[in-house]
Amino acid sequence: MVVRNFGPFLLDDSFVYTFFPLLAIVGVVLYVKSKEASKLAKERVAAAPYSLWEPNRRPKPNDIKNMLSSFLQEPVTPTTNIDILSSPPVPFRPYKPIYHMTMGIEKCVPNDLFLLDSSYPDRIALRKQLTSQYSTITLGASPLATDAIQELYTYLISHHMPSRFPHLFTVDTEKSSFTNHVSGDTHPLEPPGPSLAALKILASTVEEDILILQRDPQEEIYRLRAFIACFPNGFDSSQKMNLPLREIHEPVPMFKEKLAPSMDRFFNKLEVGKWVKRFNWTISTHNKLFLPTENHVYEGEEIPDELESVDLETTYLRVERQVLFRLPVSKAMIFFVRTYLTPLKAVKAEGQGEALATAIEGMPEKLAFYKRRGVWGKAVTVALRA
Repeated sequence: MVVRNFGPFLLDDSFVYTFFPLLAIVGVVLYVKSKEASKLAKERVAAAPYSLWEPNRRPKPNDIKNMLSSFLQEPVTPTTNIDILSSPPVPFRPYKPIYHMTMGIEKCVPNDLFLLDSSYPDRIALRKQLTSQYSTITLGASPLATDAIQELYTYLISHHMPSRFPHLFTVDTEKSSFTNHVSGDTHPLEPPGPSLAALKILASTVEEDILILQRDPQEEIYRLRAFIACFPNGFDSSQKMNLPLREIHEPVPMFKEKLAPSMDRFFNKLEVGKWVKRFNWTISTHNKLFLPTENHVYEGEEIPDELESVDLETTYLRVERQVLFRLPVSKAMIFFVRTYLTPLKAVKAEGQGEALATAIEGMPEKLAFYKRRGVWGKAVTVALRA
């Protein structure tokens, strides 16, 4: 047996031949484990990039771009319909024989956030006119909504619109600009400092009205903090600023007892990455889209005189398609509202005359009063069944 001198230690060959291979094996195992731990840590960060977000810290544009990455894990795929602006609006018919006062939530995907069609050019031109002529009614923002507005602007302008509709909207990263090839407008990729300026750009880019709601941490309720309301249906959003949901909907019959509790729960539970939609409908005896008043009758008011007859070419089914989702950084709730107007003549031609007439008659009395059914109800149902 050979004894070797290692500094102050005397070790024989059997120890040397056993110890050093074991040391090498331990080193390899530790290296492999450290690589696995590093990979797992990266995966955890990728799965939850917002864990380091400080709610009280004001975000910068680069923060927003980076943190939007996980929000976009479900990709927005480019549409292959190059004639999309020649396509007619989707014929949504959400009415049922009996009107049930429920939220009526359905699943939605980011690809269906915007449904562009032949109405887009004219609607965008009208929205630009309305935001200039009625700026205080169509646009509004609380200072508390600044971060949410910047985040929404970045998502829509930098990602969603050019990714979903690349033949209509393009981005020039060198010039840091976004171009709408339908309207010919060019806008900055970075959200403008003034919130109203950012909202005005969004109003002239998307056909949907937008409500931004934020949670009040002291009361744990959601309040309206910003809006684009070019096509309101009897609501003046400028009068609703900073109000909680329950007060905003207070004039709506049965809302307090039927919808308020479930809506509060829904808003508190909706997670980032979950997209939902719902529909609302009524009858309109004109084709006005900008209606901050009218179209409703409130308790204590006298209902106007009943119409003896209606023209189905100038009387419309007014449908609102509403999409809701939560922003990942600010955690604000975004409420998109797209308005569809379909002449009742077209609805009847589809063979839907009896179904719509039955749905009108199936409205609860309080809701029917609110929607002015006493004015147009009889004349419309008679015409639909004729």
